[in-house]
Amino acid sequence: MEKIKISACLVVHNEERLIARCLGSLKDVVDEIIVVHDGPCEDQTLAICEQFGAKIFKLDFVGVAEPHRPFSYHQASGDWILQIDADEYLSEELRKNIRLLAENEAVAAYEFAWPLWDGKRVISSFWPRKRCFFRKNRVSFLGLPQFVAEVKGKIKPSDLVLGHEPEYNNYKWRKFKTKWLPWAKIQAEYYLKDFSAIEKFNYSESDWPRLVKLRKKIPLLILPVDFMLVFFRTLLAGAYRQGLIGFKTALMQGAYRAAVDYYLYKLK
Repeated sequence: MEKIKISACLVVHNEERLIARCLGSLKDVVDEIIVVHDGPCEDQTLAICEQFGAKIFKLDFVGVAEPHRPFSYHQASGDWILQIDADEYLSEELRKNIRLLAENEAVAAYEFAWPLWDGKRVISSFWPRKRCFFRKNRVSFLGLPQFVAEVKGKIKPSDLVLGHEPEYNNYKWRKFKTKWLPWAKIQAEYYLKDFSAIEKFNYSESDWPRLVKLRKKIPLLILPVDFMLVFFRTLLAGAYRQGLIGFKTALMQGAYRAAVDYYLYKLK
């Protein structure tokens, strides 16, 4: 039987302190590594990537990863795409089993456990999950901030862990102000672009999704609805089992969604 080929696709920006851990976890597991650097590289990130044999591309600076993901997928020659970030890594169990997962012909994509991290330790158990491993011919992607890959076929949740350990606590309100809010503004700016200017991968629609059109038309009216929908959807997806940190994460996710609507109103 012909070997299934896996392509790891990364979008990075000055990640010399973490990138080696990520790439080391991919060694002898994937068949190629695609690295797209967001803007000029100002540290040793790309030199480290070269040591791991990565195929390297440099694109204009955006400030978030998703607008570059369609380009990275287009460069991939594998049957499966592993979308992974510099501050993530494959757990040992995931390393051992990822090829077995790819051999399951009934599955089009997997969502791995992606435990929350406070900069020092894991603070959640088997929640949330991240959709990041999918058949190339079954995935479609719209290059918008926070866009989650759409998949035709069965999406299977897995308890195998994709480690995510940035050097900071992403779930503090101070980080929300300095990181999440700038992301929300960028997302709003992308919503206001012409749809033809948005990078795409296997995306067949010729216009904005209906919900995006509604947000653009009446951002302030839909803001509280968006907040409540995201808040409760996050809770019901498993956050409620995590106690206070789950509730706080759901609150922050809802606030982020509301911030995008607010910036849409301000930027129109």
